[in-house]
Amino acid sequence: MNIFLNSVFQKKRLEFDKLTQEQNSKFTFPDDVSELVDINYCDDGLKAHTMNVYRPASSQRTLPVIINVHGGGLVMGNKEFNRIFCAELCKMGYVVFSIEYRLVPEVKVFNQFADVTAAMDFIEHSVMLFGGDPHHVYMVGDSAGAYLITYTIAMQESPVLAATAKVKPSSLRIRALGLISGMFYTNRRDEIGIFLPKSLYGRKYKKSPFSIFINPEHPAITSSLPPCLLVTSHNDNLRQYTLDFASALKRNGAKYELLDFPPDDRLVHAFSVFDPTLNESQKVIHSLDDFFKNH
Repeated sequence: MNIFLNSVFQKKRLEFDKLTQEQNSKFTFPDDVSELVDINYCDDGLKAHTMNVYRPASSQRTLPVIINVHGGGLVMGNKEFNRIFCAELCKMGYVVFSIEYRLVPEVKVFNQFADVTAAMDFIEHSVMLFGGDPHHVYMVGDSAGAYLITYTIAMQESPVLAATAKVKPSSLRIRALGLISGMFYTNRRDEIGIFLPKSLYGRKYKKSPFSIFINPEHPAITSSLPPCLLVTSHNDNLRQYTLDFASALKRNGAKYELLDFPPDDRLVHAFSVFDPTLNESQKVIHSLDDFFKNH
């Protein structure tokens, strides 16, 4: 089964790499955004431990910060796919850090948590060099990226969650989260839950201390998050994940808002990342901006 899954993952990555090339040829990168690419946030030379930085080309001001974490089901994806989305966020008046991280099955999800944390630590110590305001930092993730930032940020307020994941949380404070088409649930009886858990958490994950936290509705997670803007759509194949997670946040008294778009064949999973030029995608981007400004 492992050999079969690994071959499936590799095939999916090749397909995603092709999709990334198509994505970057389809859209024109805006002239008013500057882009710094492949900045190392760890000293190990891995491409997976790099980030891109975007800021308004003409602005010399200190700006609020968004950290973007790409999706891809934890087994594929790259920061390059999110270039145009990050540029559109940047145009709202932010310095945007778009981070890469290692992928499953070469590593477990705990290593991915550690990668996100390491990137946050690097940003905390260097944010002012890029003209960012260390007191106004937000995070946005789509699909698997939303899952990663949900857990990573919850660890800052939940020592037991961090301890069972064996991750030392970053001290960079995040004021609010944008969670787009979040892949929050990884062990339901669906395509994700049937095939992924052992690759993510290890073969004996059901007996591990972390097992109680695989359900993202655990109070140690939902009560440990800053305000969250959740985004989904009727044609999002993971829409129920977002609706269920929103309900869990509500039950635990967490601050959140839900943006749920009506039926439209264009508005698929993480549509605002796949096509940031859509009017509805621009509404998502402006809603994120408004939400962050209010927090």
